[in-house]
Amino acid sequence: MLSKLTKNSVFMLVFVFIASFLDRPAFGHYLWIAQEGENYIVGRGIIPDKFYPYNPDAVTFIKAFDAEGTDIPVNRVNDKERVFFRAGGSLSLAAVLCDWGDRVNTTRGRKLMTRREAEQQGFKVLESFLSTQTSKTLFEDGAAVCRYLGMKFELVPIKSPFKLGPGEPLELKLMYDGAPLKNAAVSSDIDTDTKTDENGMVRIAISKTGWNVIMAKHIVPSLNDGDVDYHQFMTFLVIKVK
Repeated sequence: MLSKLTKNSVFMLVFVFIASFLDRPAFGHYLWIAQEGENYIVGRGIIPDKFYPYNPDAVTFIKAFDAEGTDIPVNRVNDKERVFFRAGGSLSLAAVLCDWGDRVNTTRGRKLMTRREAEQQGFKVLESFLSTQTSKTLFEDGAAVCRYLGMKFELVPIKSPFKLGPGEPLELKLMYDGAPLKNAAVSSDIDTDTKTDENGMVRIAISKTGWNVIMAKHIVPSLNDGDVDYHQFMTFLVIKVK
């Protein structure tokens, strides 16, 4: 059968296969908030402590809440290749939104540029898209843990993960643009590709201790932009179970 395929067809099959793995968050696409002394770092990389550089201007939203659910003021600092902040109190939850901008998948890998820029540099563009990510990191139980914060794409626990019984899955609602998102894939480190129901609800298994990451992806086709094929949204819920 392979002998009947053209070289281009074989190459494209291999590329799609490899890209499906490289695109997984476990290979460096997590977004979370990490505590480092008195500072909180907006981390992009591999949890818990491998940080990749990024443009600080991409971070467009930071919110922090204490155990009472009160919004805590944050003092943000744009470092050279990342963002960190200090908060005026102990955090229960921190949330962040990042607009990473244009991305293209090419025959020579993913590039952080527009389709036009890629083509001008001689790349063969397979697809172009915009990337937006949101994330909530839960540090301890509190009134804001099960609260919908109003972000564009967001996972909302129905019950606090800090109160789960042994082996009890975490029930969540996935929200997109203010409404529950049905039939969307949600996964954790130990539970992959579970779909939300008609009401955006999903039950996900998480581990008893250590870092837990629950994530979801949503693709919105671009209808009016010839340079962009789609807008990719990803959201993370990061929990450190003690």
